[in-house]
Amino acid sequence: MRALFGLLALCGLAGIVAGIVTIIHGAGTAPFSYENYGGPGAIIGGLLLLSVGLYLLSIWPRSESRARTKHHV
Repeated sequence: MRALFGLLALCGLAGIVAGIVTIIHGAGTAPFSYENYGGPGAIIGGLLLLSVGLYLLSIWPRSESRARTKHHV
């Protein structure tokens, strides 16, 4: 599960980078200049994925510590 949470955080980083790249390049392909081109949404989603992934990664017990507690009980 820890690898899945790490992957979730990595996807969050990719979303942040994609949002920044979208903002830098602008809405060159959008037919209407006043439409939102998706940069801020990708950054907010990326921040959400990153924070949730790192939180779950920090609270999830490692497999070695779980095995040690079973031997001590």
